[in-house]
Amino acid sequence: MRGIGRSASRAPTWGVTALTAAFSSLVVVAVLVLALGACGGASPMASTSPSASPSPSVAPSESATPLPRPTVAGTIAFAKVVTTGDGGNSDIYVVNPDGTALKQLTDTPGWETNPSWSPDGTRIVYAVYAPRADDTIYATLWVMNADGSNKRRLTKGSVRGDWAVWSPDGKKIAFMRALSLEEHAIFSVKADGSGLRRVTHPAPGTPPGGQVDHFPAWAPSGKILFLRLSDVCAIGHDGSGLVQLTKVGNIGDFALSPDGKRIAIDSKTSQSIEIVPARGGGTPVTVLHPISDFITPDPYAAPAWTPDGKALAMASSSHMGSHGSRLYIVNADGSGLSAVPGIDNAEEPDWRPR
Repeated sequence: MRGIGRSASRAPTWGVTALTAAFSSLVVVAVLVLALGACGGASPMASTSPSASPSPSVAPSESATPLPRPTVAGTIAFAKVVTTGDGGNSDIYVVNPDGTALKQLTDTPGWETNPSWSPDGTRIVYAVYAPRADDTIYATLWVMNADGSNKRRLTKGSVRGDWAVWSPDGKKIAFMRALSLEEHAIFSVKADGSGLRRVTHPAPGTPPGGQVDHFPAWAPSGKILFLRLSDVCAIGHDGSGLVQLTKVGNIGDFALSPDGKRIAIDSKTSQSIEIVPARGGGTPVTVLHPISDFITPDPYAAPAWTPDGKALAMASSSHMGSHGSRLYIVNADGSGLSAVPGIDNAEEPDWRPR
């Protein structure tokens, strides 16, 4: 993930030159499909509006007075950028919020990123990017134990995959699959790699190969949330019941709270991380503003909720060639901004459920 949304920032499944052309095409597609509604399914089940003037968080800056040490507990998986540029790489790490128990789980010359914990906290699914002979880039999904052991490839053959998340029962994994430069869809697969199934399809009236669905999140209800045309939509795991949850627009990334009642969004309109009700209404709560004062030079943020829904971790969104950012933690009411000590160049955090 990231106006296209996080996809303009995150690691592509294609080459950088090709990606630029793809986004030019997506702008045209966005204009066509917006007339039909972002999701193109049933009438919006709810809407939310961006705050006109978000309230500022505590004094920002990565280089200013050091932020306090986090007081929350738990374990965070994240990708750490080791070197930058097309020839760079990142690896998956875990760490406690106070900076202790830092452990590297992967160690290869490529890019491992976007870690996601299984519901029981025993496994992590993640994406591995590797170059191809034609100078494009593709990603495959892998699963490993929480300690980094027993790594195995999840997606088979030519199936590309990225931004994977587990179902609440741990039996399936939803992920974004690139079908072409202009068409990305949400798929699901069983945790053993079998049963590949397409979940989302282009909205009615969309030109062939012109729909980008990405960044899935699996709700406690069994619905799969995802980003389409910079708004959050929801769909049944069988592809039924498509609805639009937000009408905020220009969302770069989002994270669903553990109870499924709130959504933390990276709003490119307000340049803030905001929390909005999943069913609309209410007033957005700003927890980080402006993003660019904390996450530079790539001002796209990936939020992740604590298991109890009381706080969030935040870092840069995944982008090959970026430098990552510090790993931040903030309470869900916007108070208590802190930084995990000793952690720089972090991307895509995810909290261990238990």
